[in-house]
Amino acid sequence: MDERKRLDELRAQLAEIDHQMLRQLERRARVAQDIIKLRSGTARFAPIADGQHLLALERAAEPPLPQSAVRTAFAAIDAACRVFEVAPRVVFLGSEGGFGWMAAREQFGPSAELVRGETVLGALDEVARERAEFAVVPYESLEDGPIFPTIQGIAAADLKLVGEHELSQVLVLANATGNPSDVEKIHVTPQDHGATVRYLESNHPRTAVSDVRSPFVALELAAENHGSAAIVPRGALAPDTPVRVARENIGDQGEVRMRYGVVSRLPAPRSGSDATALLFGVHDKPGALHEILQHFKERSCNLRRIQSRPVPGEGWEYVFYVEVFGHVTDRNLVAALEGIKREAKMLKIVGSFPLERPTYRTPEAEDRRRTS
Repeated sequence: MDERKRLDELRAQLAEIDHQMLRQLERRARVAQDIIKLRSGTARFAPIADGQHLLALERAAEPPLPQSAVRTAFAAIDAACRVFEVAPRVVFLGSEGGFGWMAAREQFGPSAELVRGETVLGALDEVARERAEFAVVPYESLEDGPIFPTIQGIAAADLKLVGEHELSQVLVLANATGNPSDVEKIHVTPQDHGATVRYLESNHPRTAVSDVRSPFVALELAAENHGSAAIVPRGALAPDTPVRVARENIGDQGEVRMRYGVVSRLPAPRSGSDATALLFGVHDKPGALHEILQHFKERSCNLRRIQSRPVPGEGWEYVFYVEVFGHVTDRNLVAALEGIKREAKMLKIVGSFPLERPTYRTPEAEDRRRTS
């Protein structure tokens, strides 16, 4: 058999497999819709494929498919399969095509209605006033830790944290030729311009820089002119974009890992691999913090993180932020929180949410797994 005939046969096999996959994806979309309809009283439009499920798929992958490709592929499939009867309205921060937009689109898929918000508190207010179902807001950076104004804003508005989405934020320089020496003018959003000041001063000191409203506009302008380039998030470059990356990772801080919080008026359903975020204050007495944490230990509640911040306008009063493994409805966590409520100066549940990359099972979830 000659090489051309063999190639044609393989392409035919690939096409047949793709059509089989399409039928299964359609079936999956119907099941996902049925799940959404049954989610009453909770954040209905949360992802169907939770972190524990994606982790199991990664572990089940066999060569030649790399494990690293599984999560990305199935997260995209899950988002695409959530075809809503009424598209949820989701508020994001930044410009269309920016990092906030990318986080919201990856979380909710192409069918959701994405609406730009000006500020975190403004985005939360849209949800609180029922003008949007969700807000996707920056929640924690690897460099600076949890963003306390966001966390306190969620608690003050009596909203619920129902999801997390980690995004590696990388800025690139892109133009038609893929050669940075061809750049005569650069188009960039004001936010990304501020994140690349040192790069521009060092590498393009005499190049004209034009601020535009979104990365998509920057890419369009870069494609129209041979001497134009765009500074955009790496994820804004679609496969069919007529520009190429001329220089990778040009942000002044390099690659920034940001965890976005998904916020809703309604709580998230239990997934079996959850975490609960809460704020509490302690009375001014010796051992006050130890007494609070002892309740977690006695009930076998594993802390994920704990940090403190001073309360604005309260002198040297501090508020503690804790993430603990488990859902707020888990028996051991319910008992621990009852004990903490009696001793804490203040206790506020920010929300329970499914872990994007689970590393821990609650005792209840582990018992269910053993008996299933």
